[in-house]
Amino acid sequence: MPHITCQAIVLRHADYRDHDRMLTLFSPTLGRVEALCRGCKKIGSPLLACSEWFAFGEYVLYTGKGRMTVVSCNLTESFFPLRSDYDKLKYATYMLSVCEATVQPNEPAVHLFTLLARSLSRLCYQEKDPKAVTAAFLLHAAAISGYRPRLSHCVKCARRLEEKEIRHFDTEEGGLVCPECSEMMDRLMSLTPAENAWMKDVLLIGIDKTELPETDAPAALLSAFVEERLEKPIRHKGLF
Repeated sequence: MPHITCQAIVLRHADYRDHDRMLTLFSPTLGRVEALCRGCKKIGSPLLACSEWFAFGEYVLYTGKGRMTVVSCNLTESFFPLRSDYDKLKYATYMLSVCEATVQPNEPAVHLFTLLARSLSRLCYQEKDPKAVTAAFLLHAAAISGYRPRLSHCVKCARRLEEKEIRHFDTEEGGLVCPECSEMMDRLMSLTPAENAWMKDVLLIGIDKTELPETDAPAALLSAFVEERLEKPIRHKGLF
């Protein structure tokens, strides 16, 4: 059928000609979609709001001549408060970039889409540390994508670690490294028992229910871990 209706979040836009934009959409059913939004930059255009970064709504797309075109959109949420808080905006943009690098065309990603929408909502409307919200997003995105970190056993010798032994994390192997194995390895990142406990708790019950301090969220480590799996660096100057 030439017309497709789907939910989507705008991950990116780029100016195209005088009044148009090319949108990179994240649809839970269609994956990553590139779509032309004609006339959206004209004054009074009903498509302007739905062509902005973070726009979340029900898009009607027309498929023709090998290209998707936005016909209309019923906007659900613009996440407008992000634009008035530069710190939150930086972390929200980083999450969009991670999704853009993760999601593939024509590959449904329902769970990741839901995670992104909820994480953006937390940044907008909850009094949570943006860095901790981003860390939780990265942690769950890794689990959804099939590379849940190993947080109880050494990734090299498989020995279960006691709390006092937790000191290092291997982003390449995706888990803890015991003190003995760490002596034979390079490129390990430091990890405290409190940070490990935070990750385990957030994976189990979520960031909204954990009572552990937000300051224990190992955002820099999780960023390195996810980018190692994506095999693509994501720009995050000054975030972590």
